[in-house]
Amino acid sequence: MRPSRSDPVGAGTRMPVSTVPGRSASRKSMRGRVGVAMRESTEVMRLADHFRNAPSVFTSSPLYRSLCMSAADDRDLLEILTERRAGQQPSYLLLGAVHYLLLRGVRHRLRDFYPSLVGSAAADPNDAGPVFLDFCRVHRAELRRLVRERLVQTNVVKRSVALKIAMSVIADRCDRPVHLIEVGASAGVHLLFDRYRYVISGRTSGPADADVTIETKWLGSDLPPAYDRCPPIAGRTGVDINPVDVTDPDERLWLRALVWPENQQEADLLSAAFHQLIEYPVDVIAGDAIDICPSLGRRLPPGEPRVVFHAATRMHVPPAQRAEFDSAIDSIGEHGPLFHVWQEPSTAPPRGSGTDVPEALAMHGPDGIDPIPLIQVDGHLEWIAPLTVEVR
Repeated sequence: MRPSRSDPVGAGTRMPVSTVPGRSASRKSMRGRVGVAMRESTEVMRLADHFRNAPSVFTSSPLYRSLCMSAADDRDLLEILTERRAGQQPSYLLLGAVHYLLLRGVRHRLRDFYPSLVGSAAADPNDAGPVFLDFCRVHRAELRRLVRERLVQTNVVKRSVALKIAMSVIADRCDRPVHLIEVGASAGVHLLFDRYRYVISGRTSGPADADVTIETKWLGSDLPPAYDRCPPIAGRTGVDINPVDVTDPDERLWLRALVWPENQQEADLLSAAFHQLIEYPVDVIAGDAIDICPSLGRRLPPGEPRVVFHAATRMHVPPAQRAEFDSAIDSIGEHGPLFHVWQEPSTAPPRGSGTDVPEALAMHGPDGIDPIPLIQVDGHLEWIAPLTVEVR
């Protein structure tokens, strides 16, 4: 029915927008959706830049360098990654998810490009881009679920070399048993570092009958130091937001998928380390290090030394929370001498740890928080070098 002219609304007098039932809420909702869309668009652009720069990260994986360049130009694929959990490195997560599906047995011609699946018969990685994008379209639902649920939890066994070196240095300053804590421990492979044998440019240390043997290159002109000292280990504890149960085959498969396809040696090392963890299990506490570390420090026997180690972990902490992360680790030293050791990329160094060496293993002792660079390292510990050597 048409309103009469005596009805202010029917007479053409416009009701203020704020008083029209539902219209204000509708416009607020629209502005909200526009804001979300703009944020997502900005995030997609950031992701595109990330993937374009990723080839400088995947220096030893021609396949991943090729796939990253293809992903950078596929908006639909990048949008999936906007749903990842906070702090998760997007290229590692996506490529790990794809690798996981292939290792699990998904049939697609993309598998022909993976040395981890077909060995030396792998096809030219430069031709993999279109096939990769087709795989991602076909398996979009599975990839979306993995991106939402999974975490980047690389377990690079060779990073045990970093802990081995640091513990040798600590042994020169501390002859008492130490409590070893790894933050971002995942499965805990580094917590058994002293059960492994090490070969550094021909110089060996560690148990001769070890089931895990780690080899790395020394880029110095002289023989490498022995690094054969270690304080007694009073206890081993890991902290991880999502500890990995190495007795679960699917969990082991996810960690295997995070190893780059060309790196079969690292995959074999990881498998051997898993067997060690099954035989000699370690305690990994579930939770955020920011919450766990203060209480963990209080639980340790007062006055007893503790060593905190983390490798490629702070890089996954959201930038706004990194100061809290650093303070949480510092709190472990409130009840006993703390040796804090880290191997982090130059983009995410702990507080105050900027040095002239871009990629270094570093630490500080209980006598101060100023960082002490120990040695130059490759991100995956494929090589180590003295601080005085210029590495290109």
